[in-house]
Amino acid sequence: MTRRTHAAFLLAALLMSLLSVGAAHATTSFLQTHYYLLSLGPIASDAESIQQAVQSSGYSVILYDGDTAQGYRGGDPIAPEAVSTDAQLLIVDRERILLRGVGDGFAFTVRPSDPAYELVIDPLRDLAVSDVLGAVLGELQSLGVLGHEANLNIDSFRKDDPKGPPPPADVAIESTLYSLLIARDWFDYAASVGLTLSGLRVEVVAEIDAGASLDAAFTPYVIEEAEGLVKLSLPIDRLLALARSGGVSYVRTPYRPSVP
Repeated sequence: MTRRTHAAFLLAALLMSLLSVGAAHATTSFLQTHYYLLSLGPIASDAESIQQAVQSSGYSVILYDGDTAQGYRGGDPIAPEAVSTDAQLLIVDRERILLRGVGDGFAFTVRPSDPAYELVIDPLRDLAVSDVLGAVLGELQSLGVLGHEANLNIDSFRKDDPKGPPPPADVAIESTLYSLLIARDWFDYAASVGLTLSGLRVEVVAEIDAGASLDAAFTPYVIEEAEGLVKLSLPIDRLLALARSGGVSYVRTPYRPSVP
């Protein structure tokens, strides 16, 4: 099956899934007043292969090695700050990627979403779902990003809602961090509320129950520990997993000293 055929077949299957909930609730248009999160499943290629493909297609790139970053535009090294707002951008942070692109009347982002990836659609005007997804899936297929397990379950959020929905009732996490997780743009949101991001990671504190310890799965992200507290530079997509892990009573942003 060719890439184009695969994308067309997947689009048809996904549209049938989106429309199968019934005419009264079917999603046929992306509205300018909303943005949309769609589950994309695993990506098809490794980060290095995707980097090569996007650079050949004119995308800028930022590569993170820990907290150190290097930017590239047109294959030439450049300060990461100079490309961070480029419309077509790939960010690689260890094994994770974030891909940002544009289409006719919309922007899109592919980003990590535990346990796989999600697609963010940001319409600049009201658009037909079939037109947008056809263009995006074709682009992702050409870049080696689109896998074979996408289902595109869809959630919509109003752009003018300053608070957004609260965290799930069973998750002990600060609302600011949950809002980051579902934000239209992670970087814009983090800057607006004063969160510290490094690549695709955010600085958080996990409050640990008495006598408990942090799950070993999160050890690689630990910055420092104190009695009952663990500070981490955590992949954003792992926020809910940390909050739900054994021994963690609450996940919050670090306290910042106030300036008199």
